[in-house]
Amino acid sequence: MSLTIESVKTAIKIGTCVAYTGEAKRLWSMNWDNTHLDKIKSNAGRIYLIVTREEGGKGVIKKIGKSECKGGMKNTFAFYQGGLGGSPSIRTFGIHHLISTEIKENAVEIWGIWSKPVKVQVPGLFEVTEMMVTPSIHCMEDACRNDYKEIMGEYPPWNFQERGTPWPEDVQIAYKEQVANRATDAQRKEKKEQREKRKAEKIAAKNAKKQKSGAVNI
Repeated sequence: MSLTIESVKTAIKIGTCVAYTGEAKRLWSMNWDNTHLDKIKSNAGRIYLIVTREEGGKGVIKKIGKSECKGGMKNTFAFYQGGLGGSPSIRTFGIHHLISTEIKENAVEIWGIWSKPVKVQVPGLFEVTEMMVTPSIHCMEDACRNDYKEIMGEYPPWNFQERGTPWPEDVQIAYKEQVANRATDAQRKEKKEQREKRKAEKIAAKNAKKQKSGAVNI
């Protein structure tokens, strides 16, 4: 048996990953579906599914993950988009590279499932109060992964930790190079000081130009 995204009844497609050619340190960026902007920006706990699709083919689920950071799904994938900058974990770095490789031949889609508040009876010290409570995102993630595993016999290919398998060798090598070339605290401090110096020089030059212009007018 196989499980494709077409079989999933609770998820909606919210965007695609596209090749990036700008100056920022990244290989791809998100193209969000603005018809679902309320969902994309929602702070509710969420499950994301990274799906690849050959032209005319069905969507293959590559990774199932969870997130509950503020900023919604946009912020969740901002971390993956920035996988080549700063000090990313191998997971963030690795997913960035896997997506960049995949989009050379296939479409990469992002699908989401969001938690919804449910009514529960919550006991206090003196009485039981009825409240609207959001289910644990961890429970949702376990449910989604277990549903997948029950059909496929294993976790999705890019869920390396859950599968107990190492990252691809090319990702490990690239990550080691990333760590080796990472700027030290002293280098980062120096770059910051240089930026501030250039900024101060621009402001000073602008002010001097204004003063010169005012003197001429007098």
